[in-house]
Amino acid sequence: MPRGGGFRGGFRGGGFRGGGFRGAPASFRGRGIRPGGMPFGRTGANRIVSRSPRGPYRHNYYRPHYRYYRWGYHPWYYRWWYSPWWAGHWYRPWYYSPMYIGGGIFFAIIFGLIMLPLLQVGLWFPFTNADSSGIVNYRDSQLLGFNEYWFEEEYIEEGNEITFSIQSSPGYVSFLIWDQRLENLPTTTRMGGYIDLFYLQYNEYQYYEVYLNTGSSIDYNFNATNPIDFFIADANQMDIWLNWGSPSFYRQIDNTNGSIGTLSISTPNVYYITWYNDGGFIPTVNFIVNFTAIGVYNLSDAYAFQEAEIDISDSFIVPYDGTWYFFVYHDPLNSPELNTTITFDVTYDTGLTYVDRWLDIQWILIFILVVIVIVIIIAFAARKGQKKMSLKAKKEQKAEPTKTTKAIKEEVKIEARKCPRCSFDIKHDANFCPKCGGKIEGRSIGSSEITTPAEAKTCSFCGSKLSETSNFCPWCGTPKLKSNQSTIKKL
Repeated sequence: MPRGGGFRGGFRGGGFRGGGFRGAPASFRGRGIRPGGMPFGRTGANRIVSRSPRGPYRHNYYRPHYRYYRWGYHPWYYRWWYSPWWAGHWYRPWYYSPMYIGGGIFFAIIFGLIMLPLLQVGLWFPFTNADSSGIVNYRDSQLLGFNEYWFEEEYIEEGNEITFSIQSSPGYVSFLIWDQRLENLPTTTRMGGYIDLFYLQYNEYQYYEVYLNTGSSIDYNFNATNPIDFFIADANQMDIWLNWGSPSFYRQIDNTNGSIGTLSISTPNVYYITWYNDGGFIPTVNFIVNFTAIGVYNLSDAYAFQEAEIDISDSFIVPYDGTWYFFVYHDPLNSPELNTTITFDVTYDTGLTYVDRWLDIQWILIFILVVIVIVIIIAFAARKGQKKMSLKAKKEQKAEPTKTTKAIKEEVKIEARKCPRCSFDIKHDANFCPKCGGKIEGRSIGSSEITTPAEAKTCSFCGSKLSETSNFCPWCGTPKLKSNQSTIKKL
């Protein structure tokens, strides 16, 4: 696999000197932003590229009908498609149907996106930062904390050029181009160290700092002409100590003229190897500090990189088609600053115009087009189903009209009978004629010796109700006295 041109760069050692007087304000770097000291991605650069139903059947035109089958009623999904919310109302024109309007618009758009690229017409493509000719430019300023990085990613075709320019202030940064995320970059072990000689005034301290991951180690060897204090601390412990507190250090040796030892690192952090003079003499300190850094990104495995620079500018030819990543990394091993501001300008040609991008996804557009056609067909069938159900409901209403009071009276009149003797209208269930007392059917149960008074409203024999015009009880045939008769025959 071909690689881009090898950019210069090197390891700066990773250690930084500092010092001051106890009690004075100072600023120290804390641990890495993420647990384990691993950097996190940071992106966000500015991209510069060029009505209610009406009618007599409005209540039943789509109402679902529950039809009982062997296994019960139809479930809801057998009836949902009758809803006018998407299929419209059958008695209205087609353009009132939401599905016809929306489906037609989508059909026209998708069909146009399929045909226009074939005619070499490329409209705006929503899934890229490139302009119509495929050029992308990232230009912005970002503030990076130590152990942070900015990145972007884009699909670029083989043979296209990437031009980049990055300036950083005040810290050093590294830039690399790779075909994977930074977390996938192989790590390596690096050795670094520092040798120096210095004098310590009263209440003065000097330190050597380095950022290390878990599994790393620090080796120290020093001697002093007068007794001094020695300790290894992190940023929080240093702040407490400067304010005359008594923190618990990772390593502490008081009132010593020298020491040799090793500290194994169990927590990713910035470590401060510190010498402090709290006596009245001015000692001379000679020291050697070496460290072994585990889990350091091996930038040389990237296709192009420049390490520990404040001004980076170059170009790179993409060796093959694919997604490429651009990283600006504020490495804590190469820069002592807490933060640095980067200003970058990255320009490249993706090799894909708008026409090419639409042609690449035409199979997706064709699938969407087929789905739209199927849904419109279903909506058409649903409207026909609505009309069929409405006409059926109307036919059933005509076949079974509601009975009126007049019809009920006519029924009763048809069922009424006449007395075969006097032709008086009698009820269908009467046994005797209420006018002549003649028997209609069955046997006579009345008695000729009992009569009902003229003013009585019930029969004296059977207790049935009598009308004012009745001469006999219609149920038992017992005679009723006329109004001018004053006596009743006795038994």
